[in-house]
Amino acid sequence: MTPTMQKLLLTIGGKQYTITLEEPYAEAVRRELEATFETGRDNEVKVLLQAYLTKQIECLEIENEISELLRKLPD
Repeated sequence: MTPTMQKLLLTIGGKQYTITLEEPYAEAVRRELEATFETGRDNEVKVLLQAYLTKQIECLEIENEISELLRKLPD
């Protein structure tokens, strides 16, 4: 079965970018983008950088939480 692909359109710094993702990732990414960007208008590059750094921090926090949980598990 071929995965369903979905296109997402984003405008940053005056350029339009089309991102093609397969489901179920496309819908999750769409929700994240809509929470961070104004999808119907041009966004500054600064907004993209802020969104990236925010996600990186979230990933690092999750990684730390997982490491802590793994340390608590019996050998």
